[in-house]
This record gives sequence, C-alpha cells and structure tokens, in this order.
Amino acid sequence: MIYGFYFRFLKYTHNRWISVALSYCARFLFFVRFQVKRLFLKNELVSLDIQEAKRILHEVSPDPQKRPEYRMSIRDETIDLSVIVPVYNQKEMTMRCIRSILDQKTKYSYELILVDDGSTDGVQEELDQFKENYGNVIVIHQRNAGIGGARNTGVENAHGRYIMFVDCDDSIHDDIIEALMNKAVSVNADIAMCAHSLIKIRDGKVVSNLPNINPQLNLLGYKNGDEIMNYEGLPWGKVYRRELWEGVRFFPGYWYEDSIIHALIFPQCKTFSYLPEVKYDYYWHETNFSHVQNNKRRVKTIDSYWILLAIIERYEELSLPRNAMFYTMLLEHVSTYYYTMIAGLPERVVQAMFVVGRELIMKYKPCEKVKLPYMLRLTEKAIINNDIALWKLCSVNQ
Repeated sequence: MIYGFYFRFLKYTHNRWISVALSYCARFLFFVRFQVKRLFLKNELVSLDIQEAKRILHEVSPDPQKRPEYRMSIRDETIDLSVIVPVYNQKEMTMRCIRSILDQKTKYSYELILVDDGSTDGVQEELDQFKENYGNVIVIHQRNAGIGGARNTGVENAHGRYIMFVDCDDSIHDDIIEALMNKAVSVNADIAMCAHSLIKIRDGKVVSNLPNINPQLNLLGYKNGDEIMNYEGLPWGKVYRRELWEGVRFFPGYWYEDSIIHALIFPQCKTFSYLPEVKYDYYWHETNFSHVQNNKRRVKTIDSYWILLAIIERYEELSLPRNAMFYTMLLEHVSTYYYTMIAGLPERVVQAMFVVGRELIMKYKPCEKVKLPYMLRLTEKAIINNDIALWKLCSVNQ
C-alpha cells in the first residue's frame, strides 16, 4: 500500500523525497483507521474443509494444469544480448517499439527476436520485412499461445549471454541496452534493472507521464536481507543472465504469469544492479490485458492460487531454499496479491481460496521465527487462527 501511495504523490509533487514523506504520513493515517476497524472486528472462522474448498475451485475455474518445456538454443558468445518481443496485433505500436530497439546506440551486440503470436492485423508481414532488412532480426510465427507462451518461444530461441523482454506496445530509450549491459558487466550481475515511465493513454492521447523510480528507502518491507525482493517483479526493464532462465518459463494458460519473476527468477539472483534512471516507457491504455486481470469479478482470478501451486512445484524442482524470503513471499501472495484479486467473487469461493491458501501457509511455515513486517505478522496470525475477517482486513491494508 505504501508503494502505491508513493507513486500517487509523485504524480503531483514530482519530488521523490516529498513523496516518500507524504507516503509514510498517509500510511500512518491508514494504519490508525486499520486499528480502529480491527478493534470492532469480530472473529470469523471458516468451517469449510480442504477437500470441499478444492472441489469448489475446480468447479468454478479449474487449474489449467499446463507446464512449459525447458529447451534453450546454444549460446553464441558473439551475441551479448537477446531482446525478446512478443507480438500480437497492434501494428502501429509494434512498429514504434521495434524502431526504438533497432535505434539503439550501443557497443554491445544484440539480436532482436520478434515472436508473432498468431497476429491477424497484418503486422506479421511487417515483421518479415524487418527480418529482410536487418541481419540481427529473427522472426518466429506461431499459433496464439498468449504473451507468456510467446516469451517462452523467445527464450527458447535466444542465443545471447543476457536476455531482455520488451512488450510490443511499449518503447525503450536509445541507450537502455548500453546502460543496463554496462551495469551488468561492471559488477558481473545476474540482473540489471532500470526505472520506467508510466505513460497513460486515453482516447489516443497522453494524459500523464509518471517516472516510476524506486526510492532509496525500502517501501516494500522485506526485512531478511533480500534486497532485490523490494523491486518490482516486472519482466521488462531488465537484462537477465541467460542461466537464470534455463529452468524457468512462463506458465501457459494462466493469468498472472509475471509472478514467476519475483518467485522463481529473483530467488536465483546472487548479484543485481539498479539504475535509478528512466530507460523504459510503459504505455497504459484501454486495451492493456492488465485491465482484464484486475477485474475482481472474473472467475479466472482464481489463477492467483493455481499459478502459486505451479510456482511452488517448480521452486522445489529447482531446489531453491525454503528460507525466510520464500515464506515472506508466500505470505504476501496469499494476502496482498491474492485476496485483492478475488474480492469480487462469491463469498463461498473467497472462503475456499482462504482455506487452500491457509493449507499452503501451514505446510511451509518454518519452525524458526521469521522477521516479518507488522501487517504480514497479523496476516500470518489470521491465517493460523483461521480468521478470514482479519485476513481480509490485513490483505487490503498492506
């Protein structure tokens, strides 16, 4: 929540430190309101058993149960970076995106992998034209598999030492490759990331342009030395060492596929570097799929649980540690990133989601005490005590 406050204030103040100060003030006021609500909150226990909860979820929106394959092309030491762009229609925006990539001013060698995900508006012919005119452009046409499936195809065909994602309706600054690769190479980083601008488009016009630069203060609350977890788990705006992707892919058929960045890529990262400069322009407009995913009445939001199961399964297959970071991440997913997605569904479905989420927390709760932010401690208490009312209140106040 405080992170959201920060960017709301930044929109009007255009000053990072004033926005940080106002964010903490606003958070304090919300904390007071939270405590008042909690004072009058009645315990609400859920009697639904786990098998019935799972039956309800499978009936309403079943688990896609799709798993990706983990193939990769042989690395070409002459290629520093593979830039992957999933393309689905949106010809005009895609042309802007591609031009911004091909106009890079950099000493690093890079290939541009354009994955046509079953486009129907003629953009596919334009992609082939780029392939003919540029020696570093690769074009792959495939049946529609969604943005995650298209990104997977790009990863499978990447040859560079590092990998970068760019969405086809966004654009990048002409020095992003130079800046991020310099950062990555200078400290031998697994991940180098930069700030981005949030450009809102309404009726074809730019209505706001907000620089999304992470403040130096920790606003996300990880307290276990896992600094990278305080940054946004967005696929784009980063360069990744290709080895991080050898055992990780986006899960096809699921919503919230970006969850794998925080849950499977960041935990593998041993060194990272952050550049507090805007180098990526993210365009927010009416056709963004994120608008659909934020519809709290869509039953597909139940994927927030199904993809969590898939992530945990892969986490264990990769032998990643069940440490404090993992447990903190799990608690956040079963509250902030979970209840807020399903809040508009029928109460019986919400109860079922609480029950299956509680099962996961009880299964993975470590024996030793984990240092958690205050609100996550209350969330943990609510889950352990089977108190769905407190869980809901904590989930919307983090």
